[in-house]
Amino acid sequence: MTAADPVSCASPPPARPRPRGRGNALGFWFFRTALRFTGLRGAYGLLYFVAPYYALFDRAAIAAAGAYLRRIFPKQSPLARRLATCRLFINQGKCLIDRGAHNVGHVDFRFDTAQVEQAGAALAGKPTGFVLLLSHVGGWQLALPHLRNLTEARPVSLLMNEAETPDVHAHVRGDDAGFHVISPEAGPACVVEMVARLQNGEIVSIMGDRAYGSQTVAVPFLGEDARFPASAFAVARAARCPVLALFVAKTGVVSYAMEAALFAPPAPDDRQSTRKAVALYAESLEEFVRRHPYQCFLFDDIWGTPKA
Repeated sequence: MTAADPVSCASPPPARPRPRGRGNALGFWFFRTALRFTGLRGAYGLLYFVAPYYALFDRAAIAAAGAYLRRIFPKQSPLARRLATCRLFINQGKCLIDRGAHNVGHVDFRFDTAQVEQAGAALAGKPTGFVLLLSHVGGWQLALPHLRNLTEARPVSLLMNEAETPDVHAHVRGDDAGFHVISPEAGPACVVEMVARLQNGEIVSIMGDRAYGSQTVAVPFLGEDARFPASAFAVARAARCPVLALFVAKTGVVSYAMEAALFAPPAPDDRQSTRKAVALYAESLEEFVRRHPYQCFLFDDIWGTPKA
């Protein structure tokens, strides 16, 4: 599941291809069966057979991970980088298994929500809503069920595109159930709807790290300029509402820590305020991935030259 740039709803440039979907019904059946009879550790064990295959033979997956790994570990040897690629895939697999286990209620995960509760207290009582900015790090999907308990149980809308195979959708999804979904396919109407909902005191959730062809700005990230979508902060500027970035780190077999960074509304009278806000978000994201280098599942070369 991914979210699209609301700016792109109004005037999208030519779209970049999305990452190729992986996963099939048989593979998910094996993991689901292992989870049922052997628990999380047994399901995790299968990853040590599956992940090396992708780390050795899936060129697209290797290239997608390499753009990030070359920058987070610039001095790695080729062998060390291949091992790091495998470790990254294993960690992503664990978070996906956790997501499925959480959705069906097999495992009672523990969440440290102190930072989120503190941010929620700062937002409570404000007349406008806020943009919830998620990133492809850690167990970001597991944040969604907690949104109902955030700041007085405000209504939550998800700006969401489908970027999964039908099998992934059938066997892993479920975290978005019960939320209002805004499709970027609606065109300019999606921007109007998001701004209206925010001004009505609601929460709108947007992914902040992958652009998928939408408008981006270049800001420093891991030592080089990288291109991040301006969507969330552009909408927040229009609605004059704050942005809450949420990062969910896997800290143990059944434990997660939810970290939050709160950003003020971009100034409507400053044309550079959106870019400045994106740069602050990139700083927060970099701080997270440097502490959890194997929990960044960006899998996109955001440092490369954007396609025309």
